[in-house]
Amino acid sequence: MLGLVFAGNMLLATAHPPECRAELCWSVSPAFCVSATVEQNCEAMLTVSWNSSNAENICLYFAQQQMQCWQQAKQGQWQQSLSWPGKTEVRLQNGSQVLLQKELIVLSRQPEKRRRLVAPWSVF
Repeated sequence: MLGLVFAGNMLLATAHPPECRAELCWSVSPAFCVSATVEQNCEAMLTVSWNSSNAENICLYFAQQQMQCWQQAKQGQWQQSLSWPGKTEVRLQNGSQVLLQKELIVLSRQPEKRRRLVAPWSVF
């Protein structure tokens, strides 16, 4: 099931993942963001939730910045309104070991300017 939310000049999409049977599972929402122009940052309420079969020390990073850490936890939730330009990475780490990572994609409704393949003039 795919849920779409239209907010101002941005379109946010969230996918409901199937039930996870791995030792460490997570969900990150929104999966991608559509902005009105190429220059516009994505502004959205980012939500991350995770669960593990074992108690772990886990830290959440957004764009190389540590956002929150959990000590000896089997699950965690985090939510914050953020703004980011283009592709940005979200990851869960245990110390220096990356456990899970996901790239958040920003798409634009404005098409990129394409280089003209032929000259705009002709001799004939």
